[in-house]
Amino acid sequence: MYLLTAATPFEMEALLRACPSTVPCTPLVTGVGPVETAVRLTAFAATSSESFRGVLNFGVAGAYCLGENSATLLDICLAEREILGDLGICYGETMEPLRGEALEINDAFELDSRLLHRAATLLTGNNIPHRRGTFVTVNCVSGSRRRGDELARQHRALCENMEGAAAARVCQQFGLPLLELRCISNLVEDRTLQNWRLRDACARCGEVAALVIKGLQHD
Repeated sequence: MYLLTAATPFEMEALLRACPSTVPCTPLVTGVGPVETAVRLTAFAATSSESFRGVLNFGVAGAYCLGENSATLLDICLAEREILGDLGICYGETMEPLRGEALEINDAFELDSRLLHRAATLLTGNNIPHRRGTFVTVNCVSGSRRRGDELARQHRALCENMEGAAAARVCQQFGLPLLELRCISNLVEDRTLQNWRLRDACARCGEVAALVIKGLQHD
């Protein structure tokens, strides 16, 4: 059985609508942001009697607009690694990682390569185009193109979200393999809400995540 995690009820509901009832899985809404995600996922993992094969974290994301090969609206993206993007020193729109001899900083997480490869194979086999790359987790959604470009350059990143690195850290602590799948709901540009496709991205992500979890259960 896999644990399914999403930040919000409407992201989770989109998957549950698309997922056959015969597919065994456990849903967990983690709340928005890295703190709520870390608290709720830790509490669940520490008290659950289930033995999970892994965790599928899914939801929407904002795509960085740096370069011709950038992701665009409603693209499906898989995380190769997660970065805590705004844990550091802030200089206006720019961030520097927090480092020092006396500091133990854990701000970069490699995701499970086996689950990543299997998910990519499932998507390709079902003719679903997708992108793979680094995701950045932020406490504050980037409201300007300049900030997004800075994060994209610094981390060679594909998109940003608000929960992935927290989920990765908890999974690391509990020895749980993690797969992260997201659908692009908006571009990281000077904030223009009328350009967002949040509802469509939730529905699309739910459908694709359901397909992936169904395939993983058959392995």
